[in-house]
Amino acid sequence: MAKEKKKSRLYSVITADVVKSSKLSIAKHRKLVDVIKKCSSELQKIFPAAFQYTPEYFRGDSWQVVLKKPELALGIVLYYRAFIRANMKLSSMDARMAISLGSIDFVKKSFGVGEAYRISGEAIDIKGKRRLKFIYNESELSELLDLLVENSDFISSRWTVRQCQIILLALKGYNQLQIARKIKVTQQAVSQQLDSAGWAVISRNIKTFQKRIEKLVHNNNTSF
Repeated sequence: MAKEKKKSRLYSVITADVVKSSKLSIAKHRKLVDVIKKCSSELQKIFPAAFQYTPEYFRGDSWQVVLKKPELALGIVLYYRAFIRANMKLSSMDARMAISLGSIDFVKKSFGVGEAYRISGEAIDIKGKRRLKFIYNESELSELLDLLVENSDFISSRWTVRQCQIILLALKGYNQLQIARKIKVTQQAVSQQLDSAGWAVISRNIKTFQKRIEKLVHNNNTSF
């Protein structure tokens, strides 16, 4: 009996755009573009093996990221949210971000074709107050992981500028004592801010998301 064809490799595509950016002044809009690009550069240093290519930017306030390590996608979109708020110093500043998981038929630096691109582009049209969404073609797993993303979205949507500054360090892997030394406050103050920001739940969501995607990618890449 002939072996089945190996399944296509899975990628994540993050499609993002800033909410209500047209209402910003020219100066703030320029700063926003610089902040988004700086965040992307920082993420590529933190997760050097995750990015397939340098993120692409469109119209200044929209961008797209292709991840060859899709398990890191939730942590990365939360890093974007925290980074934009912390550096723009506006708790109201936010972005819609859709995380897809799927195959890619063809990809180059500024162009890609495939399921991961298509469904990410469709999912970015998020309704209501929700800003983060996950989509995958297997409905049961997609619903489960999207629930983690929605929960993380609900919690992180309330982050203050100060909390975002601390969350960024936590997302980099700093412990409370290291964060306290970095920003020159007490460990107790850091602990209180992390508790208020729901970090315990967020960090569990990130780990659970990562484990489920890693398992799926492994099974997908080793099945025949």
